[in-house]
Amino acid sequence: MILIDWDRTARLAPGIVLVFGTGLIGGAAVRAIVSRIGTARKRHFEWNWAELAAPEATALEAATEELLTARPDARLTVIWAAGRSGFGSDDPAMELELRAFRRVLATVRRIAAAVPEERRAFIHVSSAGGLFEGQTACGPLAVPSPLRPYGTGKLAQEDLVLEDAGLGRRHILRPSSVYGYAPGARRGLIAALIAAAVRGRPATIMGSLTTQRDYVYAIDIGRFIAARTFDETPPGAATEIALLASARPTSIFEVIQLIEAHQDARLLLRIDPRPENARDNTFLPNSLPSDFTPTRLSEGIALTAAAMTHDRFMGAML
Repeated sequence: MILIDWDRTARLAPGIVLVFGTGLIGGAAVRAIVSRIGTARKRHFEWNWAELAAPEATALEAATEELLTARPDARLTVIWAAGRSGFGSDDPAMELELRAFRRVLATVRRIAAAVPEERRAFIHVSSAGGLFEGQTACGPLAVPSPLRPYGTGKLAQEDLVLEDAGLGRRHILRPSSVYGYAPGARRGLIAALIAAAVRGRPATIMGSLTTQRDYVYAIDIGRFIAARTFDETPPGAATEIALLASARPTSIFEVIQLIEAHQDARLLLRIDPRPENARDNTFLPNSLPSDFTPTRLSEGIALTAAAMTHDRFMGAML
């Protein structure tokens, strides 16, 4: 996990941010937050995904408390973008993630006790795909109806956040099918297809070519998280639930065409004859926050390909 802090500037109050999970979304959030400050300090702390060991929690608490003592007027924001679960995760895997999440909440409550409630915030990254799998044209009143343990587990995490007023202002973010690239981060469909095109190797499609999904660029999510981190509006409504999607449904076949056009290469494909992840999942424009502007898919694919190509030429393995 990463601890970010900064002093008062002409535009910003002093702040402290704890980021649990620095993969595709968490990493994008860290970069967006740091880029808006310019003078932020970052510290990395070991964090065991399966067990939040006492020495790790103690070190994190001590460092944060030291910063809060030096900056009694600082705002504290905690971002949870962690978890190793995926659509195929079973009940034991989701229970393990929930236990890890409970430990983090307990640590946060101890740290936040020294911060006035109006200066606390908690941002939880959930999953629209897990909550609304199989639902199409979802609007602002769509009701989560998970079809597998992954969605049920994410909903249980949301409930813990909603029930815990001690976290301060709470933001539950529900991104749809996230894409982008970060070294070492988990790859989704788009990054995997781009890597296959660059290397000239086959790619396996785990859904149907006609499956409709709503793809959202990870960097857009990172910017949205940064905006909420720096939002000093007094907490009228203590909780926000925000769907982050493109509201432009795209089939897997269309994604393949966009990537082939950008890479000027034909993809070698293996299609799973019995896909377990082939349900449609789409959202309406009025379900998005008014201040969320998603990148067009063609542009996001180009940016993702550029980042992956840069890493390849710099010697990284795709």
